[in-house]
This record gives sequence, C-alpha cells and structure tokens, in this order.
Amino acid sequence: MPNFLQTLIRPDQDENEDRALIAHAANILEIGEFQLLQLAYYEWHGRDLPETETDSIFHGFMVQNRVPPWAKHFARRVVDHESRGELNGRHPYFHRYDSDYHRASALGSRRFTVAVCAIVLAVGGGIMVGHLATQETAARATRNAPIETAKPTPRSGSVTPPFFSEEELRPAPRTNLRGS
Repeated sequence: MPNFLQTLIRPDQDENEDRALIAHAANILEIGEFQLLQLAYYEWHGRDLPETETDSIFHGFMVQNRVPPWAKHFARRVVDHESRGELNGRHPYFHRYDSDYHRASALGSRRFTVAVCAIVLAVGGGIMVGHLATQETAARATRNAPIETAKPTPRSGSVTPPFFSEEELRPAPRTNLRGS
C-alpha cells in the first residue's frame, strides 16, 4: 500500500530504475510507455510487435517490472540523443503507433488551394455571367422602348445591390407649410 500511495503522489518516480528510464524516454518523446515498447521492439527486431507477444511483454513490464533489454537500449539512446540536442521528438517515426498524431501534408495544402480557387472562380464567374445577362436585358429593353422613354433607368443593368442615383439624392422641392 505505501508504494501505491507514493506512486499516486509522485507518478514520475519509480522504484525500478529500468521502468523509470522507460518512463523518462516516453516523456521525452511525448508518447505512452507501451508505444515506446512497440518502437523499441520494431527497432530491435525490424518488425512490429506481434499480437501474440503483446500481452506477455506488457504484463511483464507493468506487473512484474521486467524490462526487456531491447527496450532499455532504445530508451538509453533516446535519453542520450535528447541530452545532446540531437533528438526531434516530433518526428513521425516516433509517432507511428500514435493514432492522434497527424502530419500535415503538402498534398493537403494543394488540395485546399485548388478548392479555394475553384470556389472563387465559380462565384466570380456566376456574378460575371449575371452581370452580362442583366446588361444584355437592359440594352434589349432600351432598344424596344419608345424614343421618349429610351433612357435606361438608373437601376437597370447590374446584379450588384442598388445604389442611390443622382436623381434620388437631389433635395426634394420645398413646400410652404404656412399655406401661402
């Protein structure tokens, strides 16, 4: 029971030096201890940790405090490289078993750029086609109108929101409120 309480109070401290080394290396890489064991197994054996051995290695590590020699070797190398400033803990190699780790790819940014350009072209092209269509409609209406009304209206021929014309901005004629 005292070991359990000490672990709760200071989880970074471990009685077993080898487990403390594994925990320290995992903290450097910002991954879990089991992921560090998976990486160490992969580097030592050149293949992923088989499902058949996963339970025995994890049980031995967590319950029986057995740390495989290949895991100690890997953890020492991580700590040594980090102390010399030669370690990039964010390298994808160290996060190959981390499902929450996502790499930004150049292909993703290209797709985003192409999508934005397509949207801009579609919206801009739609506005341009609409503008040309209203201009053509206004010109046709002007040609077919009688001569005295052949002047286009201030608001015709645009798909943009209407703005005030000069006629609308002129002051209204004054009326005499006194009745004289």
